[in-house]
Amino acid sequence: MAEPTLLRLGKWCRLLGLALFGVSQSVGGAGESFASDPLAFDLPHQRIVARFGDPDVTAYFTVTNRSGSVVIIHDIVPSCGCSVAQFPAKPWSLPAGAIGKFSVVTDVRGKTGSLLKTVVVQSSIGARQLTYQVDIQPPATPTERALNQARAKADRQIVFSGDCARCHAAPARGLMGRELYDTACGICHEATHRASMVPYLRSPNKPTPREYWLSWIAHGKPGTFMPGFSLRAGGILSEDQMESLASYCVSEGFRNPAATTR
Repeated sequence: MAEPTLLRLGKWCRLLGLALFGVSQSVGGAGESFASDPLAFDLPHQRIVARFGDPDVTAYFTVTNRSGSVVIIHDIVPSCGCSVAQFPAKPWSLPAGAIGKFSVVTDVRGKTGSLLKTVVVQSSIGARQLTYQVDIQPPATPTERALNQARAKADRQIVFSGDCARCHAAPARGLMGRELYDTACGICHEATHRASMVPYLRSPNKPTPREYWLSWIAHGKPGTFMPGFSLRAGGILSEDQMESLASYCVSEGFRNPAATTR
């Protein structure tokens, strides 16, 4: 006996609903798998500002193994010979839940403009590509340097606003310790053509305990170019960032950088 039309229609709708439900479940599962990559990088793409004449720049990366097993990082390969990756070991074993750090140093001597670099992390669960852009600022003319110095003397905090913020504020977000020093402090204190009143901090001429560094970092120094980096002073650093910076400034790695890998 032929089924009534309404009964056949009802069966067809139920089958269609199951098919659609199955498709939506499949798409959702794939989306969840894509979103929860076992290797999570803090800054898969970053921007670094350098000054013309700087010998090199360093991109810092943090990776977290969010899987339930050990991940082996076999190699970290930059896109060109002017860059060198520095990581704990080769191969590098990253246990489940572990957080690791590595860096890539790029030679920028004689280069200008913007450089886009890639880094491939080769691991036991596949390859991951990271990128970083190096923006090399053109050299300032004597007139521009004199004008900038006059502005900084009038308002030490000016480095955290306007165009100055691109070099002195934005790149330091979220960084700690050595990485923060290289980005927020070294840009001035270790520049090849730094102003005469900007000292080289790694060779102080008097004892410099941790409290000394913390006070300078937070409040700066009136009558100089040194701004206050604390949020209360109009700066850009949190308490944790300033604490990490002061700790680095009293470390052996700060006093003798040649003894540590960069």
